[in-house]
Amino acid sequence: MSECVTWQAWAPPLDPPTPGGLPADTAQCIADELAGEDPHLIAAVQWEAYAATLTPTPAVSQVATGSQSVAYSPATPTGDYGLALQRAAWHRSFVTGTLTSVPCVKAAPPSGPALAVDWWQRNQLDPP
Repeated sequence: MSECVTWQAWAPPLDPPTPGGLPADTAQCIADELAGEDPHLIAAVQWEAYAATLTPTPAVSQVATGSQSVAYSPATPTGDYGLALQRAAWHRSFVTGTLTSVPCVKAAPPSGPALAVDWWQRNQLDPP
């Protein structure tokens, strides 16, 4: 029996072993990038990444009664997509402190290291 990594307890279904789940290497990458952050933030980003792989349910439903037709949209997304977003929101509700995001990294030029992109100052590149 393999040892469970701490973040895996809150992670969405992982592929492998669950076909159609969030790819395990993607979940590991998120956990590595957010290492040291609130564990609920790691789980929330993983659930959001998983939701991005699912097909959203239709946002509008229609009911026709013969003389009247009514169209409505549910207040929240439904199906597996909606459940994944709800789980992400639940984890985010426990996040304490300053929220952060996974840093965006520009691909490494052929002759040097990757450069971090600073979104606060337009077109400014800082070495990592």
